[in-house]
Amino acid sequence: MKSTNPNPDPSKPPPTTDSPRARSVTPILLDSEPRSRSSSAVMKPASIAKRPSAELKSPLPTFTNWNVSSELREVPSFYPLEKSSRFIEDTPSNIASRISDACRLMSVQATFDDDLGTANLITDDHVEIHLTLWKASRTEESDSGEEKVQTIVEAQRRKGCAVVFHRYCRNLLDAAQGYFDPKEEEIRNSCHRVELQKKDNNEGENSLLAIEIAASLIRKDRMDARRLGMESLCLLTDPTKTPMETALLASQIVLFGSAQDDMSQEADYISDELGIREAVLSLVQFGRLGDYCDYESDGEEEDNATGVEAEFNDVLHNLALAVLANALEVLETHGGSMARSETSKPPANTFLEESKEISKRELLSSLLNVLGKAESKPHDACLSAQCLRSLFQASKEAKRRARDLNAKQIVMTALDVGRRTHVKLENETENIMRELERPDEEEEDEDEVEGDQDSERYDDSEDDN
Repeated sequence: MKSTNPNPDPSKPPPTTDSPRARSVTPILLDSEPRSRSSSAVMKPASIAKRPSAELKSPLPTFTNWNVSSELREVPSFYPLEKSSRFIEDTPSNIASRISDACRLMSVQATFDDDLGTANLITDDHVEIHLTLWKASRTEESDSGEEKVQTIVEAQRRKGCAVVFHRYCRNLLDAAQGYFDPKEEEIRNSCHRVELQKKDNNEGENSLLAIEIAASLIRKDRMDARRLGMESLCLLTDPTKTPMETALLASQIVLFGSAQDDMSQEADYISDELGIREAVLSLVQFGRLGDYCDYESDGEEEDNATGVEAEFNDVLHNLALAVLANALEVLETHGGSMARSETSKPPANTFLEESKEISKRELLSSLLNVLGKAESKPHDACLSAQCLRSLFQASKEAKRRARDLNAKQIVMTALDVGRRTHVKLENETENIMRELERPDEEEEDEDEVEGDQDSERYDDSEDDN
């Protein structure tokens, strides 16, 4: 029997079975032109989408809250830059001014560090962003031979929704280059209420079920469950995100604790056993839920919660203010349908009286106290201003009581903060100032005109019948 020799060439050593065999692969270049060694040795950042013309750049703002120093820190060695970063050919001071103005236009709370060139941002959606300005290590020469000044803008998401972060990040980086347009952002983010073509027969039952689920989440002892419950109430009381019937039903429960339900055939009356009104009032006035506070106490002592619990309480306080602002907005728009038959008082007055009986504290005083902290918590102050504006437009007694509580001075201070840092707060405080400065005689004349119009409509309807 002949043995086959796997190695016909005797000059080469026989192959060993212990080591794997390697094949030589010839690389194939797909580029039409050969690559140079110099270009492959240096890693360049990804190119940025450029605008068609430099004339689209917005002018520099006249006022800035971020006076960054001209000497920035260089990127440390072995420090990977975030993908949400850009190389911008401009001075650090110009970039910082544009970012500061963009934060004001988007109503983003910002804390700037001029020495380090950093900024900590907090949006009204509870998204925290950390901005850093770096000095670019590489320089390029222009056509005239001068070196171009380059600055790196890096954005990092610290907390919050990733989708919302990327929306704000895109606007901030565009603003750093000078291409941010707030009008386009308003159109892009505008949300309109969708009118249903066909009314669902189970809409009332679904609304009740959603409200009961939110109430059960709020009653739990877990902080994350309570936050989910308050976020659900924010959606249920917002007419732009839920049908008007559902928003009206949820707003009645938030303001009065119970509601007549005309949509559901099985349950004609919703009792106040849900505890939603008590939870919202406790969070708005005390900053924590009712099981941790003493309603009989008249002091302004803060809760001893620290760390994660204190952070969750701040978020719940903000969400409760949003729920109350939505409910009062629905009250202002549909106040006639929310008025109770057994009393002739405006629903806003009834709500203020019942809230004082529950918490032993005046709600107007608590809202003005939140508005007075606009410098440190502008988002809470903006929501408080929305609540006050709705109350002033719905109740003359609330406006008179606010004047006695020195509301005008508090609103003026918040208005100054809004003009510098927060556009939404500026608009809301301006609306409050118009209501406070409005004479009561004009309101009485308008009420008489509206009453005459209502009586004429009533007479016409009787004639038709």
